[in-house]
Amino acid sequence: MHIAVLATTRNPLREPFAGGQEAQTASLTAGLRARGHTVRLYAQPGTDPRLADELATYAQVPTIRTPEDEPLAGLWRDDAAMSWAMADLVRRPVDLVHNQSLHHFPLAMSRAMPSTMVTTLHCPPYPLAEIGVSLAADDAVYVGVSEAVASMWRLLPIEPLVIHNGVRSCLFEFGSGGEELVWVGRITPEKGTDLAIRAARTAGLPLTIVGPIADAAFYRDHVEPLLGDGVRHAGHLDQRATARIVGSSLAILVTPRWDEPFGLVAAEAMMSGTPVIAIGRGGLREVVSERSGVLVGEAGTATADLVAGLADAVSRVRDLDRADVRADAVARFDEQRMVEEYCALFESLVARR
Repeated sequence: MHIAVLATTRNPLREPFAGGQEAQTASLTAGLRARGHTVRLYAQPGTDPRLADELATYAQVPTIRTPEDEPLAGLWRDDAAMSWAMADLVRRPVDLVHNQSLHHFPLAMSRAMPSTMVTTLHCPPYPLAEIGVSLAADDAVYVGVSEAVASMWRLLPIEPLVIHNGVRSCLFEFGSGGEELVWVGRITPEKGTDLAIRAARTAGLPLTIVGPIADAAFYRDHVEPLLGDGVRHAGHLDQRATARIVGSSLAILVTPRWDEPFGLVAAEAMMSGTPVIAIGRGGLREVVSERSGVLVGEAGTATADLVAGLADAVSRVRDLDRADVRADAVARFDEQRMVEEYCALFESLVARR
């Protein structure tokens, strides 16, 4: 098959990945090519060219001159980039379009596409995306990265499929563990980095934070003042370096203040044999099982109770067998399983046309 993949318009697909959406898109794209499919990848400049047979970088529009503090400037650039990509797709059709972006244009313009469009739902619905859905082609197909996120999209005309994200088991190798905690992710309020620091301090254990500073004000006001005394920020690391730290940790703390669509960092830690201590929101309830970790609280649980619960869970995960944690991850979240499910879906849709 000749497959076009529309990646996010915000970040290039390259190590170190900006987040789980970028990592999953790169992983699946590489997996499709490994199975003999031809991939044309639409992505931001700076994307690793090894990911695609054809790399089409989104058009940059320097003619949009706006003040740096204009809140809509980024959205305007996104619109321009995606408009160019959709026009290019009409001119150079493929067998199937896989929309991995969070932009509404692909859905809204899917009726003009000569091939079926599959959209992966990486996040909860938002107004512009729902407008896109209302204008989408009748044969558009939707895939949620979890049952949790799929259930949030109530305005879809059809029931979305669910294909859980996958983790490369040969990259996140089995680790021996240690006596420190780790937190991995974008440093933003919704990811709850500060909750992890407070929980680690309550548990009396060191904490290593790995990830990019995605919200400078939040980092300055709520994270940086708490660094030191056993808490360090290791920076934004590539997957291999992250895997080494995670694999040598006692447990990973996953502390979202929102309903996490999936929770890729939890699945990655499990693949390393590292148990998960997570706030039980969104897709994390599907990722973390009794074999692999402990879920604490839910939406609406008081902050003090969350911190205490996360700290208390440390003693409980000590009883988990790291080999069993990895076995759980391999059985449910191996990258090959994800790629095979997407390939089967794509092949069935192309055969149907």
